[in-house]
Amino acid sequence: MTYQGLMFSIIIPNYNNAEWLDKCFTSIYEQRRKDYEVIFIDDMSTDNSLEIASKWCKKFDDMTVFKNSAKKWNGGSRNVALSFAKGKYLVFLDSDDTFMDNTCLERIGNAIEDNNSPDLVRLSYVTSVSGAEYPADLSDQDTIDKILASVSVACWTKCVKREKFVRFPENTLMEDVVQHIAQLDVIDSVAVCKGPIVKWNRDNTNSCSRNPELQNNKWHSSLYRFYADLLDLEVKRPASQFELAKRRSMALDNIMNGRYEQ
Repeated sequence: MTYQGLMFSIIIPNYNNAEWLDKCFTSIYEQRRKDYEVIFIDDMSTDNSLEIASKWCKKFDDMTVFKNSAKKWNGGSRNVALSFAKGKYLVFLDSDDTFMDNTCLERIGNAIEDNNSPDLVRLSYVTSVSGAEYPADLSDQDTIDKILASVSVACWTKCVKREKFVRFPENTLMEDVVQHIAQLDVIDSVAVCKGPIVKWNRDNTNSCSRNPELQNNKWHSSLYRFYADLLDLEVKRPASQFELAKRRSMALDNIMNGRYEQ
């Protein structure tokens, strides 16, 4: 199957991740499949992130670099990127993460073409921490209910058809969790991609999930929203009762004890 125009919009939010940007951009630049655009949204960084992104902008055939004029956090930054996106499908990559190898877009494209352009392609990943790698194989999650029963909610575990995409909640943390549930409400067809796509970097102590200075009341309010959305989902998806109960217990425990855990 051949598509006219761009297949993928690769959306990258960023805040003070200059240390990791070259690795992130290199992993995109080396992709064998080239029908993509890169959309980089900087969220008020104080390091030299914009300088690095501008350098890469000259290398890519199609790259947009935009700086927020006010703090929007990851969800709001990704929403800004949607206004620029031209690709048929949206792929998300955090600025401290990378693609696993140079076949990632090719493999996602194959899953799309082999499955009659599904609304969503489920993507496996590898967690990278202190030199060790831990794979998360999601290749058996070929239905909406199976995805809902999983704890893997990050937006980079899903390649979504642009016309079906649901915007992220803004001015909050844990935006992936809230968006994940809303996103699956509007999905009609799912395919899975073979092999891991994203290498999730857990060595970045500046990330939202690792930096205590960022884990403020926004984190707590997000847990309340997480709990509320799970209650809503419980009515809609009875097949996921066990996993919902486990996640609800985690959210309540964090709320009651003030723990900053995702």
